[in-house]
Amino acid sequence: MGARRKKVRTIVFGIRFKLSLIIIGAIVLASTLLGLALNNQHERKLLDSLHLLGAATLKGAEDRAQQYLSITHLLRSDRTENISRYRRYTLDKKRREALKGMEQHFAGTIRKEKILDISFLIDITWSDIGVDWKKWNQSKYYYFSRSGGAIFTQGKGRKDPLLEPTILSHYMQHVDADSHLAFTDLMDDENFRHLFQSIKRNYLVVGIPIFHRKGDRELYADYTRFQRQTVLSRDTLGDYFKTRDRFINTFTRRIIDHGLSLDYGIALETDRKRELAARSLLENFNLYRLRSAQRSEAREELIALIEAGMRDTSIALSQLKAAVHTIRAKYNLSCRSYADEANIWKNLYSFLQGRGIKISVPHSLEELALLSFRKDIAGVLGLFLLRHRFFAEMERNRAEIINLILSILLRVTIIALLIPGFLIRAITRLSEGAVEIGKGNLDTRIEIRGTDELGRLADVFNVMTVNLKKAQEWKIEKYRMENELITAQQIQAALLPGKLPDSAGMSFGAYYSAQTESGGDYYDFIDLGNNRIGIAIADVSGHGVGSGLVMAITRTLLHIYCRENGNTKATLEKINTYLKENTASNYFVTMFYGILNLDTLQLTYSSAGHNQGILLRDGQLQELPSGGIALGVASEELFSKLTDVRRKQLQRGDTFVQFTDGVNESVDAEGIEFGLDRFYRTLRDNDGKSPQEMIDAVVQALQTFIGTAAQDDDITIIAFRIT
Repeated sequence: MGARRKKVRTIVFGIRFKLSLIIIGAIVLASTLLGLALNNQHERKLLDSLHLLGAATLKGAEDRAQQYLSITHLLRSDRTENISRYRRYTLDKKRREALKGMEQHFAGTIRKEKILDISFLIDITWSDIGVDWKKWNQSKYYYFSRSGGAIFTQGKGRKDPLLEPTILSHYMQHVDADSHLAFTDLMDDENFRHLFQSIKRNYLVVGIPIFHRKGDRELYADYTRFQRQTVLSRDTLGDYFKTRDRFINTFTRRIIDHGLSLDYGIALETDRKRELAARSLLENFNLYRLRSAQRSEAREELIALIEAGMRDTSIALSQLKAAVHTIRAKYNLSCRSYADEANIWKNLYSFLQGRGIKISVPHSLEELALLSFRKDIAGVLGLFLLRHRFFAEMERNRAEIINLILSILLRVTIIALLIPGFLIRAITRLSEGAVEIGKGNLDTRIEIRGTDELGRLADVFNVMTVNLKKAQEWKIEKYRMENELITAQQIQAALLPGKLPDSAGMSFGAYYSAQTESGGDYYDFIDLGNNRIGIAIADVSGHGVGSGLVMAITRTLLHIYCRENGNTKATLEKINTYLKENTASNYFVTMFYGILNLDTLQLTYSSAGHNQGILLRDGQLQELPSGGIALGVASEELFSKLTDVRRKQLQRGDTFVQFTDGVNESVDAEGIEFGLDRFYRTLRDNDGKSPQEMIDAVVQALQTFIGTAAQDDDITIIAFRIT
């Protein structure tokens, strides 16, 4: 007994005490989560009601705002010259009436609703595709005073640190026909503090878009509903592509009607089509001064210039414009009365559509929709909501929830202290039997009657004594398997590039970290000859040896097919066909494959359901459109329809970054994701550094964020910079 006392510890904190703590802790956790859920639900409902209140208030002035902005834009446009003095007077009168209606509406509404504060109107005049919407002359900000609702501007009304990064930024970067709720912080801005005397910080802002035409809202609402479609079947796929093409044609037509500089391609593969295009363009000019021979000569020269500017069987609109301007200057041609410079190209688009001549637009549907939306939106009508008004209600609700939790905890603590007592006897018997087994007496049997968990635990101890003899054999087998996994890891590491490309004017960087010994991520830089580099990054579903084998197969297929042709889409189609036919259905691969031409600095790429590539240029971060569907999932026909070849012209100083979802989906010990926002912020903070330094900064930020949490996915990042 003396020897036993030396080896077996004395019970200080017994199971009774620990079980009580566990029960109390569980109830505390459950009560806390319940309280947080109730509080969040209440806050969400409150925010939704505020959103509806703000939107309903703005709806009352929407028609007047639409009339005011439309007339303002008309009187400010080039068409003003054709408006008579009486018509101008009438329009100006209607504009003043619309403005007065808005002022009266907001003055009356704000007096009734104490939660409402100052209202505003943003006049948007975004001019063209190449113009930054943040530029000072692309928008103007108006405010309506609280008392009488009189309209005024803060400063010159050209820059607004409250509305530009919240409401205006939302509508200039997202196609949204509905109202939008955002938070803004006044901080310590002296220029705006006197506008908001009731509270210095944290306003809610509600805004609704105002369109030039009333039917525009329905168009963009239909488009957003179409974009939210996530489930496609064989029966709905045809309708999906038909609707997508309809939206592409609609937005392209609107962009051209607005006179935006959309440089689309025109397929003029036959002499007949080139002649028709030349005749259609020359009909916009006064040719009566020219002799018949000169007219024929001008037409033939225009056709020759068109042929000279063509690439393959198409000509870019910019090349066609240059050809027309050359002929116009040579023969001193003036436009006809009905055809000014803008109408010439609108008429050309209608002519091409009517003749069935194919037009290729170098933008995705999402880009076309945003360009059209920016031009169709006349402004944003909105108002500020006072957060402190509804914070009081939130605090009262939070106090009620806390009182409820405390009353539950008090009752549960009393019960938790009484429950564990009857368990102690059986546990003592279990502990004595465990001591005997620990001494090596594997013939020991623990007898506990009953069908509860303790009786089952006694049976487990009895089975354990039988299985202990087999444990050593299992340990040896485990050691052998671990050595095989290490070998698999070494083989897989050999499949990744041994070194980064060494090219003048370029610098590269890469990082790879597998979650297990055999990862499913892959990246590569492939010398394709002719001063071209193939750039690939892929993510195989799942983890472990199976994913590693699929990765090795994908790498082999890429190296085989990438040199057969320079078409990135065709390469992915061949890999997809092989994986679909030769791998298990539970494995699929997302992949980005691009070809960088080092002479022209053009990046041609295709995506098979992979993350969007990132381009850093002049301190700005752009997401390159991706799309597509993962390799090994869809049939050859469906994969081909969903996969595009995209091109991006790079320039000196650009940095391109690609990654797998192990970056943004990494979580810390609390389950919070690293996220794209932190990833993008880290990239912008390190813009200008070498690709490897930028990647190292991202990895350091990831490791700091994750902390002690285990890595739950493979992480891969590649980058290159044009120096």
